[in-house]
Amino acid sequence: MTALLDIKENLRRIYSRHSMYILPAIKFVVAMVTLIVMDSYIGYSSSVSSPVISILISLLCCVLPANVLVVIYSIFMILNMYGISQEMAIVTLIIYILMYLLYFRFSSKYGYVMILMPFLFAIKMPFLMPLIIGIALQPVATVAMALGVILFYMMKYGSGEAFLVVNGSNDSGLDRMSSFITDLFYNKEMIVLIIAFTVAALVAYGIKRLSIDNSSTIGIIVAGVVEAIVILGALYVLDVEGGIFKLWMIWVFTLVSIMVMLILQVFILAVDYSATEYTQFEDDDYYYYVKAVPKIKVTATDVKVKHINVKRARR
Repeated sequence: MTALLDIKENLRRIYSRHSMYILPAIKFVVAMVTLIVMDSYIGYSSSVSSPVISILISLLCCVLPANVLVVIYSIFMILNMYGISQEMAIVTLIIYILMYLLYFRFSSKYGYVMILMPFLFAIKMPFLMPLIIGIALQPVATVAMALGVILFYMMKYGSGEAFLVVNGSNDSGLDRMSSFITDLFYNKEMIVLIIAFTVAALVAYGIKRLSIDNSSTIGIIVAGVVEAIVILGALYVLDVEGGIFKLWMIWVFTLVSIMVMLILQVFILAVDYSATEYTQFEDDDYYYYVKAVPKIKVTATDVKVKHINVKRARR
């Protein structure tokens, strides 16, 4: 615990001194990683799938807001879908228009949540995002998370459809559009994950706001278990099979996500419940009961070693 707090304090000091360089670097890494993940699934457009293009776009994103990165990401996906077929590009464009109506209306501040979801799926850690939202963000971020899940399954479908196109599929354009829409929005696995992730985020957020000791820790553990239970229930209720819906994978993903989030919690908010104080006061209209829990702060050690060279007198 103390070691993590020391690391947190050192990182905070470094960021406060060099934030003007660190923040653009983070944007570059996020943009680069998300574009690489997209290329690994649907990198079929030679005009945008070049590593040089990805690097140049990532450098441009260093100085642009997060919402611009979301727009660039959508353009890249549409162009990559066009590399598969015109019909899929049209459907992708329509879906993006509908998604933006929700995104800019409810969760425009959480664009990075939406574009990071496909990356978390790629590294087998999608169960982590609901816990982050519940502990560190606001419930409205679940909208961006749900849209990110849809983006991943669009890329996943595009990857499989590209294989059929390359191998000479005889489906017409209308059949391909209909198949894309049907397979995407009637995908039981995608729907179950959106529901499970949303429920888990709301559970974690609700428990975190309770006036009990270790509410964040309890929220992380309970939300992770609820997340797994909802998905396991889908195995029997909706008869969902395949994908990540394997018993051992669900529990492994859940346990790993809980452990990672418990570590991240120290960096997000570390408090000392042993020093909790209670006070009360009143005004003309209300009587107030206040519970104050101090944050844990450590002073980073700054050890300086001074070498003193004493000249020896000649004998």
